[in-house]
Amino acid sequence: MASSILGIGTSGLLTAQRQLGTAGHNISNVNTEGFTRQRAEQAARQPQFSGSGYIGTGVEVQTTVRLANEFLEEQIRDSNSQYGKYDAFYALSTQIDNILADPDSGLTPTMESFFGALQEANDNPSSTPARQVLLTEANTMTERFKLLDDRFIQLNEQVNRQLVDLTQEVTDAARSVAQLNTAIVKRIGAGQGNMPNDLMDQREVLIKKIAENIDVSVIYQDDGAANLFVGSGQSLVIGATSATISTTSNTYNAEDLDIILTQGSANANITNSVTGGELEGVLGFKSDVLEPSRRSLGRIAIAITEEMNAQHRLGMTIQGSSAPFPQGQDFFTDLSGTASLPINGLPGQSSNTAASLTITDSRVLTTSNYQLDYDGVNYTLTRLDDNQVFPQLPAVAPDILTLNNIIDPSEGFSLALTDSTTGLPLVDLDPGDSFLMRPTFEGVANIGVSVNNVLDIALAGPIISGAVMNPDGSAINSGSGEISLPKIANLNNIPMTGNAISAFDITLSYADPNSAGNPGFNITSLTLSDTPPAAAPPLPFMDLSIDYDLNADFGGRTFAFDGVTLDSSGNPLPDFGGISFTVSGKPIAGDGFLIEENKAPFDDNRNGLLMSKLQTEKTLENGSTDFQAGYAIIVSDVGTKTHSAQIDLLAQQTLSEQAKATRESYSGVNLDEEAADLLKYQQAYQASARVISSADEMFQTLLNAV
Repeated sequence: MASSILGIGTSGLLTAQRQLGTAGHNISNVNTEGFTRQRAEQAARQPQFSGSGYIGTGVEVQTTVRLANEFLEEQIRDSNSQYGKYDAFYALSTQIDNILADPDSGLTPTMESFFGALQEANDNPSSTPARQVLLTEANTMTERFKLLDDRFIQLNEQVNRQLVDLTQEVTDAARSVAQLNTAIVKRIGAGQGNMPNDLMDQREVLIKKIAENIDVSVIYQDDGAANLFVGSGQSLVIGATSATISTTSNTYNAEDLDIILTQGSANANITNSVTGGELEGVLGFKSDVLEPSRRSLGRIAIAITEEMNAQHRLGMTIQGSSAPFPQGQDFFTDLSGTASLPINGLPGQSSNTAASLTITDSRVLTTSNYQLDYDGVNYTLTRLDDNQVFPQLPAVAPDILTLNNIIDPSEGFSLALTDSTTGLPLVDLDPGDSFLMRPTFEGVANIGVSVNNVLDIALAGPIISGAVMNPDGSAINSGSGEISLPKIANLNNIPMTGNAISAFDITLSYADPNSAGNPGFNITSLTLSDTPPAAAPPLPFMDLSIDYDLNADFGGRTFAFDGVTLDSSGNPLPDFGGISFTVSGKPIAGDGFLIEENKAPFDDNRNGLLMSKLQTEKTLENGSTDFQAGYAIIVSDVGTKTHSAQIDLLAQQTLSEQAKATRESYSGVNLDEEAADLLKYQQAYQASARVISSADEMFQTLLNAV
């Protein structure tokens, strides 16, 4: 009897000791990351049968369990993944938002200063200081373009560094999970099915760290191992084996990185299937904010230089016809050429393929990238922003391919594929060849100011017009007809040398109605001193007539003839001399108008005013917005996405805190509860010791009685 009492007391003592140890373990790990509260599960021992029934034999600890809830753990992983995504996106987008919207570093102030300086120069076109300020502000604006573009490049480098670091973190954590899988499976086997709780906590911490970088799915095996899957189901960890996640240069562009998952000898590009975690946040920032912003900035740079250059070339410099080149040259560096717009092709494709891209119309240019694929028979072009696939074009050698062959010219650019060794049209593209075109992505790269001398700023108009006057300065015209200031319609037909433009004279006279009763205008004098090419026919004098029925409302009607060029037969064709003009009012027979060289360009600002007008002219997005509004759209778009990310981040932070609080309430260590357990099991320990003491006294009494 005494021995059975001793056994019962001993079992109670050992059980209380185990419970005290478990409580102490919980208390000591209250601040350990990822620790899950443990509980020793105790139960009564098997009773012994006696003649009077079954007699209890004491207590035992069956196992020690983790108070973990897989649903709550999964909530933590999901919230970590979403929080990591929004946190990374917001942290990066804030940087670009700050620089774009900053009045000191943004583009808007420099554009306003440039056009303000242009207006000042127009107000005083003969002022050298005003012209110098214009050049200074032009250089400041182009430098600001470069500053912003350089910042975009730096952010892209930062993105790449983060991708490298994040993928390495995932790889290291996955390797550790695989190692813990091995240890856990081994200990479960050695422990007869009992779980190594602390190792399982360590593994869960690693899985959560992986989830912070990339969304991960977890499936537990019967042997205790955890299998991890990422992306669209690619295995990251299977039992004791882990995959490697790394970065590699993008197929088309070495400056961009793709995410590669390597399992054994098999590689899978998971860039487009990455979800959740900081990896998705970084990739999302790159695709949704960084690249669109850089492409949009490039389009503005291309548009403003193209529009300003086109108008500047139509003007006359302050020196007029005495200058070697009286008409304006490019004001800014030409960004529409092929040199500044590279095309990236697949590595290993036709080695002699040379691709070049040329901007044809910035007014209809989009900010999208394009991909051109060749399957051996057809070319297929895809606009990547909306995945619009344009009609296929059978390859017809040896024609140079242009995008106008396969899409509407309204895309705003053209492509030519040539043989890099001969420069001739390409005739041997290989099936599978593919090209990525980014028309505006590097649009800012070569921006600069081409005009270096204030005397070369073409603010004046090269030609003027007016009524024919008598030698004494008196008026000849008796009617109310007026002629507008002439406008250059075609630069190619304008005389370019000083001698030529000085001899550029046209006299337009109003003639009596013809037999059909239609009045008209005749060119009665025309002088052009340019020497035409040897193969070109001579330019004869011509009659230029505009017929209009005479009726009661003739007065006030406007006649416009948009310029003509003569063919070899003397027939009028568009762009006569490259100019256009408008005659309005009510001229009478004998009235004449003169179009001639501008001999006083130093006080003329007509071309400068047309350049200034470009500030508010809607030249982007098919005529829907101007330069500054286009930049404002970039700022607004980035700001909206940044603000949205901030809202999502704050919301996700709240959800994450709630998930952690729920998990802590179930699995975390409660010091008050553990302190109560200490007192309870301390008392149980003392009571069990008293049982043992009683058993000892009974045994001693028995011995003394013998």
